[in-house]
Order: sequence, then structure tokens, then C-alpha cells
Amino acid sequence: MKLHRVPGVPTVPGWCLVLVLVLGAGAAYAQDAPDLRAPRLVLDGGIMWSGSYGIGDATALLRSNATGSTPPPFTLFSASSEVGSAPGAVARVGFTLTPRLAVEGGVAFGMPRIHVAITRDVEASPQPLEGEQLKQYLFDAAVVWHLPRRGGARLRPFVVGGGGYLRQLHEERTLVETGQLYYFGFGARYWLRGGSGTARAFGLRGDLRANLRRGGIDFEDKNRVFPTLAVHLFLSL
Repeated sequence: MKLHRVPGVPTVPGWCLVLVLVLGAGAAYAQDAPDLRAPRLVLDGGIMWSGSYGIGDATALLRSNATGSTPPPFTLFSASSEVGSAPGAVARVGFTLTPRLAVEGGVAFGMPRIHVAITRDVEASPQPLEGEQLKQYLFDAAVVWHLPRRGGARLRPFVVGGGGYLRQLHEERTLVETGQLYYFGFGARYWLRGGSGTARAFGLRGDLRANLRRGGIDFEDKNRVFPTLAVHLFLSL
């Protein structure tokens, strides 16, 4: 079995940090940012990165041979598990109600892997183990609010919030776990063409979100929080 290090804290890829800095800098120094025309259909598609989060700890105990009326149990080993960070693909369809307000829905797909770290093993040193790979789908809906004109000549920041249905397949796609996901985040659109009276416009979109997951694969009945970052191409029809 191939062994892998289990990170204690999710590590954000370098390109994610660069994107956030670029979007933030552009939003701070811009003027006369373009608008999404309304009513219009907006198509988005691109890649995303999902951070890791823990899914529970467990300890294997044995009855102790120590003397006494109620001897303490003997710890055989402890295990901590997490769903690892992973890239994915995302596609979205939106509709602009006003130049600043839009509603959208989408689907995201990823294949994160479960990692298990074994500690306190009396017969072996601590070791991380690579677990099974999941197939994960998210179907969601959201509201997007574009902020007042404060970005660069072609940059427009926004905030986004929404929720959706989570579906995770494991054990060679024979078992299914479902749950809910709620999120809030911020981002920006950068127009490559159009945005000022043009019927069709396209550009780049990036957003960073904090996600609250309920249900799904977990060894404890707890809500889990993790980050996601996405980079899309968008087309306004």
C-alpha cells in the first residue's frame, strides 16, 4: 500500500493566492467597471479547487489485564480521517434580473480521496494511509450581487451566497451518501469583451467561498467547514 502524508491544515495552491491578490488589487483601484446587461442569460464553466476537511476520529480499545475492580482500557491505536483537497470541474447557468443582481444554478464534480492517519499504534510508528477515492457531485442555486462600480476598467467585484444538494459515491460507486452544502463568498468578473452596451460579452470570473457541509460521508454527526476557489469563463448572451 502506498503511503502519503496527511496534511493537518489544508494548503491552498499558489495560483489560488495569486488570483485572490489580482482580483483584490483590481477591485481596489478600478473605475467605470462594466455591467451585465439585463435581462440576459449568463453561462459559466471552468475549474475549481476544494479544500480538505476532517470526517472524524476513532480509537480502538482492548480490555486491560491490569488488576483492580475497573481497570482502564488499553489503547490499541487511534485513527483520524479526512476528505482530502482536490480539483474539480464546474458549469453554471445564470440569469440577470438587474445589472447588479443575478440568480444562478450549477453542477460541480470532483474526485477527492479519503485519507486516514494511524497514531498511537503499539506495534508500528505513526503512518498515513491512502483511502478510497470518491465521486462527488454538487447541485446548487445561488444569488449573486455585483458591488458598485469600484473595480478596474474591466473588473467588477461581487458577493455570492447559496446552497445545494451533495451526492457522494464510494465503495466502487455501490454506496451513496447525501447531504447539503451552504456557502458564502466573494469574487470578481473581468470582461475580455463587451459589458458596455454590447449584446454579447465574455470574460473571466473567479470566486472564493466558505462552505458549510451537512451530511455526506462522515464518522461523526458534525457540520464541516472548508474553502473552495473557482476560475471560470463566462458568456453573457
